[in-house]
Amino acid sequence: MNNTATPIDRPKRPLWKSGKTAILAAAAVCIGVLIAAVSGAGLDEKNTFEEGAFESPDRCLSCHQEIHSQWSGSMHRFAWENAFYQPDYLQASRETEGFTDVFCGECHAPIARRTQQLPPPDGSRFDDISKKGVSCDYCHTVREVVEPVNVQTLSEPGRVKRGPRGDGNSPYHDVEFSEIHTDPAFCGACHNVVHPTSGATVIDTYDDWKQGPYAEQGIRCQDCHMTPGPGVEKNPGKSSFMGEERDHVATHFFPGGSAFFHDRAGNSDKAELARKMLDAAAEIEAETKTGEDGTELLVRVKNIGAGHKIPTGVTYIRKIWLEVTAYNEAGEAVYASGHPVDGNHIDPDTVFYRKTFRDADGNPTQKSWLADGIYYDRRIAPMEHDEQRFVLPSDPDDGIAALTVRLLYRSMSQEAANGWDIGEITVPSIEMARKELEIRQ
Repeated sequence: MNNTATPIDRPKRPLWKSGKTAILAAAAVCIGVLIAAVSGAGLDEKNTFEEGAFESPDRCLSCHQEIHSQWSGSMHRFAWENAFYQPDYLQASRETEGFTDVFCGECHAPIARRTQQLPPPDGSRFDDISKKGVSCDYCHTVREVVEPVNVQTLSEPGRVKRGPRGDGNSPYHDVEFSEIHTDPAFCGACHNVVHPTSGATVIDTYDDWKQGPYAEQGIRCQDCHMTPGPGVEKNPGKSSFMGEERDHVATHFFPGGSAFFHDRAGNSDKAELARKMLDAAAEIEAETKTGEDGTELLVRVKNIGAGHKIPTGVTYIRKIWLEVTAYNEAGEAVYASGHPVDGNHIDPDTVFYRKTFRDADGNPTQKSWLADGIYYDRRIAPMEHDEQRFVLPSDPDDGIAALTVRLLYRSMSQEAANGWDIGEITVPSIEMARKELEIRQ
């Protein structure tokens, strides 16, 4: 159980801070060395190819229609062409004088990086293949994961396509079994990110999994995120129209919690799958007792369905929180916590589950490129729970008759959305779990 924010040991001070020109200049001189240290010596040289070395996903469509359809609306497809990622990425580039162009861009446009189309960060040199984010030929030409962090993969584009089976036949390409495609470390190469100068952990999804009970039980990332629904499910069928019938064909929706993104993109089926993932991740237990000072509410939030902490990923802009509403006999709200206030912001006194960074001066920041360490970390690990107590003052003439407790999620904070020049956006709150109680006086 973890019911307090966790301080993290302070790593070494970064070599640069936003607004410090001299330090930025010094950092610029060292960028190559620093990125090599984090990304693996010599990887750039081994991963440099001519433009056109990687094939378009359209080449895969003729044989793999269903898989292509699944991928085409996924967050992998829109890793680069994402209205929420782009302004954040370009702001980081401006504030760090290009320091983050490769560090952040390689995960969202790996083919562009490997074919020397990135930088510049505006994508002006990208071909159509590079714009399609994390696409078929990037994943299926990876031959090695050097370390599961900061895109430390080795690519080998060409006729050979690698995957979790090696017994298929194709008139277009060779098929080769790849053990790494069955290993969660393949996912960790992008879903683990460490800041290249401060050493601060920016994203730790893979580490969460590896250190937790799901890894001990042999439940992999692929078992939950490449299946037809939440949890470990089978998807019988064929991977291509000419292929063999299989008891399971990995789906390529790659669902997470991005219901808001899919709703805006008009992908209602994928938005619904994302909601199901969120719904399956957590549950609430709650109990009350009434005393002289009022009604005491104990809420227990349990991570029952995620193999990593919740929330995960870009937790510095994501939020999960508890919303509590108490009603009197007439059904009127007499107490509220965790509700939106002016401008669709959530009351700052709310109980939040999230991680935020501190900058080099020790101040909180949601800018990952300024991360010098962790300022606040209150998340719920797999198969663990968090407890929170609320004391609800009760007027004898207007007592509490019922309570509703909800666990809510936003894939980005309203503050983050307001900071991007992409028009007015009202970020919705998505319910993950709910508990209703009646209070007997």
